[in-house]
Amino acid sequence: MDFATRIKTWATNNLAFIFGLLRTFKPNLIIKEFALITRFSDVQEALSRPDALGVTYAEKMGKITGGSNFFLGMNDTPTYTRDVSNMRLVARRDDVAQVIAPMVEKFAQQLVAKADGKIEMVSQLSSIVPCQFSAEYLGVAGPSQQELFDSTSSMFAYLFYPDNPDEVDQAALANSVKTCAYLDQLIAQRKQEAADGQVKDDIIGRCLKLQASGTPGMSDLEIRNNIIGIIIGLMPTTSKCAVLVIDYLLDHPELLAGAQQAALANDDETLRKTMLEALRFNSFGAGVFRIANEDYVIASGSFRSKKIPKGSKVLVALQSAMLDGRELDDPKSFRLDRPDYQYMHFGYGMHTCFGQYINMVQIPMIVKALLRCKNLRRAAGDAGKVKYQQAFPVSLHLEFDQS
Repeated sequence: MDFATRIKTWATNNLAFIFGLLRTFKPNLIIKEFALITRFSDVQEALSRPDALGVTYAEKMGKITGGSNFFLGMNDTPTYTRDVSNMRLVARRDDVAQVIAPMVEKFAQQLVAKADGKIEMVSQLSSIVPCQFSAEYLGVAGPSQQELFDSTSSMFAYLFYPDNPDEVDQAALANSVKTCAYLDQLIAQRKQEAADGQVKDDIIGRCLKLQASGTPGMSDLEIRNNIIGIIIGLMPTTSKCAVLVIDYLLDHPELLAGAQQAALANDDETLRKTMLEALRFNSFGAGVFRIANEDYVIASGSFRSKKIPKGSKVLVALQSAMLDGRELDDPKSFRLDRPDYQYMHFGYGMHTCFGQYINMVQIPMIVKALLRCKNLRRAAGDAGKVKYQQAFPVSLHLEFDQS
């Protein structure tokens, strides 16, 4: 391992320490055309300025869709408002408690019930449940569960990680062509079924109803682009977060015991708060990137005020913000009484994750199925450690006692 790689590995493993120093001494760090924002209030400010500090995904999203954008890659435009509004009509918040939570809980418990005291969490649970959810609720089953999960994972990496090996990006673009073709065929098939009187109440079915009513922004192509954006954001994130929560709890036996007690008591609110706190310490990622569309002064009027030059790449450090003692009381402690507004796992502002409310139940329900197992533990040796491929977990072997 060369020196640069060793430094990068050390920094990755010590981000909380590094962010703590930066919040104190250089809360808004500007190096040439790169800016790093670390304090809670400044992170929220940055993510509340979508025109000045815009999203960076439009060009890559266009390559995935063959030329069109998805609202994740849009700034504050009328098209953004239209597309988000349309998808909120079909992915209804009322569904979260009434439909999604019981659906996901059933899927997860069935998968764990099949295990014979041993389970590989990623391939046998956390990657499968989002695919089952996608098939049932979205209407997108994929050519296969494995292909759907692998394709969306590679496209997520392409969109959100700037330093992928070339082969990762090329695989993502190849997968995007196949995924677009699959969705185009699926939408055409569903339209024909609807014409024949076969109507299903899932996301694609609801989109086609809006299309039939003449709702703007609901052409076949626009439906496909909205769906592909949603499944890219759904699959790998759900799986990774569930693994991160279990991994953290297994390292903290007293917290694991409390979470297992909540799972057995069907105390889903405690499990939700446990998820939020575990991810605060074992974070999905350092933050989100933005691009400065104009010269912008962050934290104007304060001693830490800095001008971010137009064209700068900006890392808005969500992980750092959620460890900021200026906002969070006793941030190094694991507490279940923190207000939800102090968590930014799903972003903040205009581009808060579209599926945040779904993830708020889907991740805890996956975790819950494992926490209900007696004497849940890691498998011996390296198998019981999380193995990663690029940014995503690919295996975590667990064991438990049969009832």
